[in-house]
Amino acid sequence: MILMYKKYFIIINIIFFLSGCGSNTSTYSPYLSKTKNIQFLVDQGKNYWEKRVNPDEANRSKLFLSKAYFLDPNNDEVAKLYSRACQFIGHYIETDPIKSDSLFTEGMDVAWDFIISTESYQEGSAFNQGNAEEKIIAGIENISDELLPILYWWVANYSSFLMTKPVMDRLEHRDKIETALHRILSTKPGFYYHGANRIIGGVYARLPGVELIHAENNFEKSINGSPAYFATYVKRAQYLHTKNGDREKFVQDLQKVLNMNPTILPEVSPENLLEQEKAKMLLSKETSLFK
Repeated sequence: MILMYKKYFIIINIIFFLSGCGSNTSTYSPYLSKTKNIQFLVDQGKNYWEKRVNPDEANRSKLFLSKAYFLDPNNDEVAKLYSRACQFIGHYIETDPIKSDSLFTEGMDVAWDFIISTESYQEGSAFNQGNAEEKIIAGIENISDELLPILYWWVANYSSFLMTKPVMDRLEHRDKIETALHRILSTKPGFYYHGANRIIGGVYARLPGVELIHAENNFEKSINGSPAYFATYVKRAQYLHTKNGDREKFVQDLQKVLNMNPTILPEVSPENLLEQEKAKMLLSKETSLFK
């Protein structure tokens, strides 16, 4: 009984102190504490992100960013970084297709939840009198320029998820993906090493009924704009050259990636290094891919 009384006495005094009643000035701010916690988590996420070529570090980065996101889901920087981390791990690190899909879905959801909470998306969607799909497309078309980076990571996860899905699934979601990519191209065509053109190139190469010249043109635009970003060559080899049956160009693109310096773009050298590994893997399958 005495121990219980002491326990309650200590708790009451702590509450009394934190509420500011035990002193003339209050030194406790729940808001400031939360802000510091979020910044600590973001900083940790960024620190581990710099070492993301190591799978353990990449997963630690995502863990810290996810915790920051759940504390502050309205923070656009956190949502963008978290969505990007999901796409990176799903694309480069995870070897289980089911787990990769789960990561892509997680990255999509994080980015999409943020996008649909914004005023510009909601205005565009509300003014459209069409069906649910048309309202979504109108919302995407109307989003403000500052949202384009997070829109990019939404569509990067979305397209990654769909690349391995049946053709009917890819056709069903085509309009939303094209709308998002064209919105990015209209204002920030160079964003993430001309990433919108790279994604469109892969999407068009995988869609039936689309002339492959459209995929080729988009890959070419991406490479001309950002020739030192390796993923464009690898994606072009994997999807366009295999579909065209162009074995010579397939080998040329992948050998080019292997011969280039992956640190030429220091900020994405982990991605370039991992694309070199992917190029080696694809070259090892050359015979089976061109039977």
